[in-house]
Amino acid sequence: MVSKRFVRSVDHILLLAAGMVVLFSLVAIGSATLEFTDESFSRLKNLFFAVKLLHLDYTYVTRQLAWIFAGILVMAAIMYIPYEDLCKHARGLYILNLIVLIAVIFLGREALGAQRWISIGPLSFQPSEFSKLIMIITFASFLSAREGRLNRLRDLLPCFVYVGIPTLLILKQPDLGTSLVFVAIMFGMLFLAGARPGLLLALIGAGLALTVGLFVLHMYLHNADVNLEKQLLDLERQKKAAVSETARQELQRKYQQVERDYREAHRRHESFHRHTLKEYQVTRLTVFLDPQSDLLGAGYHVWQSLIAIGSGGFLGKGLLGGTQSHLTFLPIRHTDFIFSVVGEEFGFLGAVVLLSLYLVLLYRGLKIASQARDLQGTLLAGGVVCMFAFHIFVNIGMTVGIMPVTGIPLPLFSYGGSNMIMNLAALGILLNVYMRRKKILF
Repeated sequence: MVSKRFVRSVDHILLLAAGMVVLFSLVAIGSATLEFTDESFSRLKNLFFAVKLLHLDYTYVTRQLAWIFAGILVMAAIMYIPYEDLCKHARGLYILNLIVLIAVIFLGREALGAQRWISIGPLSFQPSEFSKLIMIITFASFLSAREGRLNRLRDLLPCFVYVGIPTLLILKQPDLGTSLVFVAIMFGMLFLAGARPGLLLALIGAGLALTVGLFVLHMYLHNADVNLEKQLLDLERQKKAAVSETARQELQRKYQQVERDYREAHRRHESFHRHTLKEYQVTRLTVFLDPQSDLLGAGYHVWQSLIAIGSGGFLGKGLLGGTQSHLTFLPIRHTDFIFSVVGEEFGFLGAVVLLSLYLVLLYRGLKIASQARDLQGTLLAGGVVCMFAFHIFVNIGMTVGIMPVTGIPLPLFSYGGSNMIMNLAALGILLNVYMRRKKILF
């Protein structure tokens, strides 16, 4: 009896939209992970759609299915536990979150230039992914205890410290993308908790101004470093070409002066990156403005993504028909750039279908937040919606060249176990709040 009422009480539209996104993702992942030669590509691209499905890369699809089933179990468990009980353990969850994030710094496995994974036997997981959901739960409890007391800047300072500690630990890995997700979740939940919109906008504006200032400072330090290095190389060539001893001595004095200036400029440049963002992170955040400035380096990903999406046209090239994807021009196409595969193979129409499903998911999430029976439920649902919305906007934005490449995956779509399980658990939070929108359910 309870199980029937449990099933009837869920948001079926939300589940249907999420399920369709997941099914679409399995087809896209199975296609994206295939690599063809020219001969095999020509042979497969003209097959019927149903036959093409048999040629997908089921190694990756099977792994993703295993993570989906694990995520469904986690989602069901979260749905069954009243969200009030989850928030009662906010302090313990917050401390556990910090312990695991600290453990990543000392015990984490490094891959792709970042130390973000913890290995347990043959399994690896990314704690920063689950940290997002833990932050939503714990921050909802933190804010609900301060209801009506978020009107002044000093009232918000404890909130910034609360979110800032795990954010800095994640930035240390380094994981800039997840750190930005934390900021988006924080401001979204502060707004829902009753903080003054004008104050939040002023803080966001100040943050953007500080970011621009840091970029300007970086460009000044970077250009000074590069220009002095060029001067040193030029003086070195002049010394070798000098005929008279007097000329060589004069050039040597200039060389020594420029060398001292260069060492100081390089020290300042290195100090800047040591205390702020790494050089590659700054490059990623700026190259999207002009990817052609470094087509074989930092701009390669964005440029190939633009080619892939643009070549898809209205209806796309068809499943397994993407040249950028299957001839390996498009990098990390099953994770960060999975939307580029959708654009190339399913075209504008396929992209609109996917975006429409996401729009339904976000709309239902906002409706759940508005119908929650208390502030805690509103904050939980709103935090999940903010997380999903930021992921969707930034991921798709970076594939079409309007956002920097930050490594943020597409929710319920990109390949990856930690991300998929966390997203399904977040859906469990939304369904949990929806099921308990009335005072008595069972």
